[in-house]
Parts: sequence; structure tokens; C-alpha cells
Amino acid sequence: MAGLIPPASHTLGGRVSDDRRHPAATFTNPLFPGADPNVVRHVGSYYACQAGPGGRIEVYRSASPVDRGEPAVVWTPPRHGWNRAQVWAPELHRLQGRWYIYYAASDGHNATHRAGVLAATSDDPQGPYRDVGPLYTGDDFARRSNNRWAIDGTAFELENQLYFIWSGWEDERDVQHLYIAPMSDPLTISGNRVRICPNNCHAWERVGERHHERGLHEGPQILRRNGLVFLAFSCSGSWQPTYKLGLLWMNESADPLAPGVWTKLSRPAFESTPDVFGVGHCCFTRSPDDTEDWLLYHAKRHRRDGWQREIRAQPFTWRPDGFPDFGRPVASGVALPRPSTAAARRAA
Repeated sequence: MAGLIPPASHTLGGRVSDDRRHPAATFTNPLFPGADPNVVRHVGSYYACQAGPGGRIEVYRSASPVDRGEPAVVWTPPRHGWNRAQVWAPELHRLQGRWYIYYAASDGHNATHRAGVLAATSDDPQGPYRDVGPLYTGDDFARRSNNRWAIDGTAFELENQLYFIWSGWEDERDVQHLYIAPMSDPLTISGNRVRICPNNCHAWERVGERHHERGLHEGPQILRRNGLVFLAFSCSGSWQPTYKLGLLWMNESADPLAPGVWTKLSRPAFESTPDVFGVGHCCFTRSPDDTEDWLLYHAKRHRRDGWQREIRAQPFTWRPDGFPDFGRPVASGVALPRPSTAAARRAA
């Protein structure tokens, strides 16, 4: 679920710098209030896509993944219809040379959530966009009947084939699994969905980490390296301090639609500490000079159940076995070097 974003400012961990020519050498977490971060690097700029007040979708442009940047409202929900309310987790993607935004919305009732897509009408990530409508995320592709609940959609390309991954309900019950389906183009799902894996193999995947509770998977994100395709996902309850990241992987030569091709890491990939809790719904990007990998995620502001969250960032590394090492959430107020730039390396 997306949080509300305040008006734009050049914010570094609560400190505001108006001099963009000489930014601070460090920053601190949290970056700013919000949830479900989505950041895309393109031609020297970073574009952050977020849900804003009233469900509008905003795209921010900045020179660094830890800066908010300048906003543009690219879409506002209609007053009536399937997507008038509960706009969650929009994601900006550049696919086949064009910009698209995938988002989830409803008619005001959670059970009607569907995945929608916006298509840019120019080559500017900050719009304008046209609303193409909902995607089909059900089990009867031939007739397009009985569309199913869907949120947190993301797209990726593998061996010249597009795929859509999302969190969905199997039926009318509120039990979330990860699903994948092929796409014929960025606007069209072209086959029935496939459930990627069980959502309750381990207690840490379940709501509240309790054995008697349901499993819950959402927030899928793709990360590729070393001949492997990694799929990070969020699990347990997003409203709870037990929220965390799990990790699936497969060989990049495999068929992501094949049963059993995805392997699940038996332990959490990124989880709470006593200081930072409810960590989840991440995205990945690279530093401006392309030398560092960065993880952006949200965390809860309070331990009590609820959806008051804030966005955070930190670099991550890679283990000798080729797997990502996200480390532990860095505590609030700890100074971190800003994402590396060519200018910073020359000055060092």
C-alpha cells in the first residue's frame, strides 16, 4: 500500500540543502515519509514513482536516488470507476523503448483491487500518460472471465519475452501469493497466471510470524546478476513490525513459468532490527557512476500495527556465491556516504 508524499524538497535524512551544486557528502535515514519506493535510473537522472494525496500518481526527477527531486503529477484517479480509490504501489518501467506505469487500484473496496497500466504519450518519464485500463490477472485467459485481485505489479524481460509478476488472491479469500504471466507487449498479459511458490513454507513468511496464521507474499522485485534471476518479495503483514524481505532465485536460462523453477531462500533476506522494523517493499538501483548497488525500502515509523511508514536507502554488496547481501537495516541518524558519482571519485 502506498503512503502519502509531502511537497518536494531537497531532503537528506531530515536536513534540507538548497545548494544542489555542493550537496552534502553524507545522508541519513529515513529519507522522507512514504511507502513502496520505486526508483528508475535513466540517462543520468533518477525517477521516483509514488502515490500521492488523493491517489494521484507522481513522478519525481533527481540526480541521486537518495534525493526527492522535482515532482510531476502524471495521473489523477477518476471520480468513478474500477480505479477511483486505493491507488497502491505504482511502478515506472521503460520497456521496448517506451515508459509505462503499473499500479493497483479499486472502486473503494479492497476486494476489487486490480492491476492497471498507464502508457506515456511522449518519451518523458514525467508524462503525460494515458490510462489503458486493467490487466487480466485471472485463470481464464481465453475468455478473459473472472478477473482476480492483484496488487504490486512489476514487469521484466528475459530472453526477449516480457513477464508480469504481482501479488494476487487465488479466489475470493484474502490470501496473497506471487503470480507470473507472459506478456505479448507492455500493455497485454497473454496467458494464464502461474503461482510462483507456496507462501507459507516458513513461519517468518506468515502474518505475525505465527504458525496458525496465513502466509502472505507481495511486493515482488527482480534483480539480475551472475547468470541468476533473483526475485525479492515482502512477506508477513505490511502493517506489522514482522514485515521483511524474502528471496527466490532461478537460472536466467530457465523458464520462469515452469513449475518448481524458483528456489526460495530458507531464511529472510532482509529483516528488522531493534531500531528499524517492518522493513519491506523494496526496489534496486545503481549509483550515478554505476559502481554501487543500492537498496531502497520502507520501514514502519511505530511498532504498533498500522501503515505509517518512511522510505530508507543503503548500499548492498554481493557474496562470493553470487547472491546479494543486503546486510542489516542501518539505524536512523547514522551517516552514510551518498551514492558514488564520478565527480566525487575525482575529488577523493
